[in-house]
Amino acid sequence: MTLALSRLHPGLVVYTSSSDALTGAAAIVRRAPRLASPERGLIGHLARLAWCQAGLRLRLRRDRADVLLNTVPEGVLASAVPQVTVVHDVIPLMFPEVYPRQQWYFRRLVPRVLHRSAAIVADSEATVRDVHRFFGLDPRRIRVIPNGYDAERFTTEGPTIDDGGLPYVLWIGNALPHKNLPRLIRAFALLTELPVRLVLAASGRASRVAALVALAKENGARVEVRPYIPEDELPAWYRGARAVALPSLAEGFGLPALEAMACGTPVVAANVSAIPEVVGSAALLVDPLDVAGMSEAIRRVVVDEPLWKDLRQRGLEQATRFSWARSARQILDVLEEVGLRPPS
Repeated sequence: MTLALSRLHPGLVVYTSSSDALTGAAAIVRRAPRLASPERGLIGHLARLAWCQAGLRLRLRRDRADVLLNTVPEGVLASAVPQVTVVHDVIPLMFPEVYPRQQWYFRRLVPRVLHRSAAIVADSEATVRDVHRFFGLDPRRIRVIPNGYDAERFTTEGPTIDDGGLPYVLWIGNALPHKNLPRLIRAFALLTELPVRLVLAASGRASRVAALVALAKENGARVEVRPYIPEDELPAWYRGARAVALPSLAEGFGLPALEAMACGTPVVAANVSAIPEVVGSAALLVDPLDVAGMSEAIRRVVVDEPLWKDLRQRGLEQATRFSWARSARQILDVLEEVGLRPPS
């Protein structure tokens, strides 16, 4: 998003502790303290919150900012400039037992920032409903601007993973409880007669990943758990997969489904939250609580070649509805509405 937005508004100033991620951006980069980096865990989050209220406030004044765009739902309380705040999801409030440390943040800070924002942006209609449910905000105040994807990388052309093993269904992400991976593993345990395996490219807490490995062995499921796939290898893994699974109990958007469709790979996904908005009619949608139904959908996409080809074509067409350039243009429109001036 930042790269696309910088091409539309060359005067963009970005405050970040991860400037390496902005290579190629036509923007002025201001370094935030490295202590405030999310990779530093709880200390990093606390440092970032403190810096937003003190250091960022001074930086905005020094740079004579017109508008502040918060790409996550945190910002300067009592800001002197109008703020536009982006909400990706409120999943920690939906699963509080999994995110005990984030309860204060989402229950105290986030609603204050949102209520004080000149405009609010959400990735999906599902997130709009969740923001209204948890924070009581008028849905008419929230603009839906979907995410995009890197159309230069995620295409049908390019290397394809073929490791010589059985055809695979791919899942990629952080092995958090709401990702619903135990049910996905149990669904694969019902497919032992099929020459197919599940590849879980999982990041996250080691104990959670180990529990998934143990569950697969216990159920006799043909599952390969591997480390999270590096960004430069991800398109090849998508292209090589027979399908991509996204059985989450909740998602603010569902980027893996979009990237998979852009690579020509069919998707089997949950019929809840924001996922149907992303895949449209281009995926097999299933009840994420129905293990047998999930298993049957995977079986169909593995054995039914006409269905596979139909989903592939539908997915390629669906992916064209999303782009970072379009998202950036819509974000810029919102920024201009609340006070952003054209670059001089």
